[in-house]
Amino acid sequence: MLKNSQKGFTLVEIIISAFVFSIIAITVSGLFIQILALQRRAFASQKIQENGLFIMELMSREIRVSQIQNQESLNCTAPSLIINHPVNGTVTYTLTNGVLKRTADGVVTDLSSSTVAFSRLNFCIMGSGPTDDQQARVTILASIQNKTGKEILTTSFETTVSSRDVQTEF
Repeated sequence: MLKNSQKGFTLVEIIISAFVFSIIAITVSGLFIQILALQRRAFASQKIQENGLFIMELMSREIRVSQIQNQESLNCTAPSLIINHPVNGTVTYTLTNGVLKRTADGVVTDLSSSTVAFSRLNFCIMGSGPTDDQQARVTILASIQNKTGKEILTTSFETTVSSRDVQTEF
């Protein structure tokens, strides 16, 4: 009686194991690609938020200590804001071709970074009239989107800032 002592895999077993392994590899690589896309999206969103929050904080600080006169826009359609800052003089915020610009004493500064673009910037200005006896306040409405990447993300920002006359408070 001769015994066959050769051990190994048959051709069918090898084909089945290769098929199962390829299904697992395709699934894992698909998940990896999705994770990379989500990471890129998160980085783009982070850039938008960082830039938007920086700009909103910068504008809010200047508005708080400035005077806003006769610029009523209750329907939130004002495309620019002009304030009288106690140190910087007349400061204007405008949107030009997706870039937020700050003009003070004739010097124009781009506030938004090159990686994002403003798709909307409006101001609601209330209480800036000379006879309305209200504290002046400005609501800033902005939408910012990324310029790069496969997917364009848009984030909206809104904040309301009241103007205080620092000279009369002390």
